[in-house]
Amino acid sequence: MIKINEISLFVSLGSLLIAFLSFKRNENKNIRIEGKNEGLIVQDIAYIKSCVDRMEKNMNKVDERYQNILERLIVVEEAIKKGGGNNEF
Repeated sequence: MIKINEISLFVSLGSLLIAFLSFKRNENKNIRIEGKNEGLIVQDIAYIKSCVDRMEKNMNKVDERYQNILERLIVVEEAIKKGGGNNEF
């Protein structure tokens, strides 16, 4: 016959085993959740990077247009100075 002390020992060990397995299961869930969150952060960073790249391209186009207008203005001012000199802006 099994003594009460032995039964309580088996119950205690079983409780510890169940607690350990529950802890491991929750730990795996937390790892999956953290991985998902990190993936979302990386995705957001990639989106921000693509927006910044697009803005840089647009700024380069604006700069080119500005340079073209500036060059044309210089040509017009030189032509006016050669033409009569009385017209000032």
